[in-house]
Amino acid sequence: MAEFISTFATGFQNIIKKNLPELIKGVKILNIFDGLIHYQYNGNSRELEKVLYFNNTFFVIKTLKTQNNNENDCFTMLINDFYKDKKYFLISKGTFRVRFSNENQFVKIDKKVIQKIEENVIKNSKMKVDRVSPSTEIWFSKRREGFCFCGQLIFKREFTEKNLNKGELRPEIAYLICSFSDIHPNENILEPFCGYGSIPIQLVKKFHFNHLFACDIDEHKVSLLKEKKQLQNKDSVNVFCEDALTLNNIPDKSIDKIITDPPWGFYEEMGDILCFYDKMFESFERVLKSKESFVIILTARKTELEEIIQKHKYNIVEKIDTLVNGKKASVYKLKR
Repeated sequence: MAEFISTFATGFQNIIKKNLPELIKGVKILNIFDGLIHYQYNGNSRELEKVLYFNNTFFVIKTLKTQNNNENDCFTMLINDFYKDKKYFLISKGTFRVRFSNENQFVKIDKKVIQKIEENVIKNSKMKVDRVSPSTEIWFSKRREGFCFCGQLIFKREFTEKNLNKGELRPEIAYLICSFSDIHPNENILEPFCGYGSIPIQLVKKFHFNHLFACDIDEHKVSLLKEKKQLQNKDSVNVFCEDALTLNNIPDKSIDKIITDPPWGFYEEMGDILCFYDKMFESFERVLKSKESFVIILTARKTELEEIIQKHKYNIVEKIDTLVNGKKASVYKLKR
């Protein structure tokens, strides 16, 4: 059975371990680490491109586990194995280059070694070398856990921050947060800082709920979100302008889960962040149905949030530490 390796946002390995076999039928997970999953799959590899949270996906040529943390030992073993037998490449035409990565950082390798690998790839395929803008890449990679692999890059997600509005949440992070939220079909969901709609769009596209309330204080963002085709003609979705610190248009005790990415204060003026969070939780407490209701919140202001969590007597049920646009952040699942 063909083996693949895919990378994803740090921190979400437990979510992906559960989600991937449900999403792609026939997947068998072999190894999973922080930010990387190794699995078998005999279906059409193009199906893997549809997995929103995968960044890079590789067709596996060789994997190994080293007992020590010596980068050179790992690369030497992978290279020696690469020369042994005729190699099969999933993409056998086009152009390629060779890359070496140690703990997610590209490293320089002797040019003669690179040239010998290139000659071997050319001999076993119809590919040509292009060290600037190739159609595929052959990677030799080592992780800090001692897991090493040689693989052919078959898919790279080109979506970057340049495709987003300032402060807009990446769609794959929004999807993973929604998966983390464990949504049920009978639940009323509130996103009180919906912004450009990353979380509401993923909720509507991929999840089942009873009703979704998506609001924001910014009229322009709300207007743009209402125009999104994913949210049009949906009786179970309300998009409207509202101040999350009051939520005047949300009835008391009507919400099962709040899933949100409130402002971090990096791109907008917020005043005192502690005061902001304090008022926010006062507003949340009024609209949540009961002490069995959950708040799922993403923030980079962890110290301030945890101070207010303690004040309002919420318990941290679960927490995921991750990176969002290069900034350290955490997703909290809270319950009173």
